[in-house]
Amino acid sequence: MVEAFASSATPGSVAFLLHPSMVPVIDVFRSLSSLEDQYDLALLDGPEQGLAAFTRPETAKAIVSDALLLAFSMTRQRGKPFLYRPVGSRHGSMDEYCLLTLIGSSRGGASDVAQEAAALLEIASRDFMVSLAGEIVRQMDLGTLVFERPSLPEFRALMGYGPTEEVLVESMMDKAEFNFRN
Repeated sequence: MVEAFASSATPGSVAFLLHPSMVPVIDVFRSLSSLEDQYDLALLDGPEQGLAAFTRPETAKAIVSDALLLAFSMTRQRGKPFLYRPVGSRHGSMDEYCLLTLIGSSRGGASDVAQEAAALLEIASRDFMVSLAGEIVRQMDLGTLVFERPSLPEFRALMGYGPTEEVLVESMMDKAEFNFRN
């Protein structure tokens, strides 16, 4: 389940509760800073094992590999660190939600939502990042991981610009996806 709710601590901020199957995907990105410090690929075993609970082990390995490539590419392009929650946390940051949206919206090439998510992540080579994210989503399609992209107005509302609207985000328990209802 992914739930978005306004935080009472900071006006205008949004917090995201990630479906358990999305956590291992985000954990690959969260692990990148530790990986850069320690150069220990064993740090990726946890996310890979977590993904294997939702897909085949070889697909989990491919997702981790593709996500790692995307993570390194995005970090180099952006030039500043992303805002990540701790590894294993179901709570997602705005950067993490944009990243999931970029991945989920990259099915079939660039979309307005993928381009906007990449822009909010301050990615310069958006088309290249969308193609890398598309590889991840193709691997996810081989398993039971499915990301349904939000519409552009829904994404903008969750990011805090555009018309204000209340959005309920939920997911079925047998697959990970974004379902938006107003």
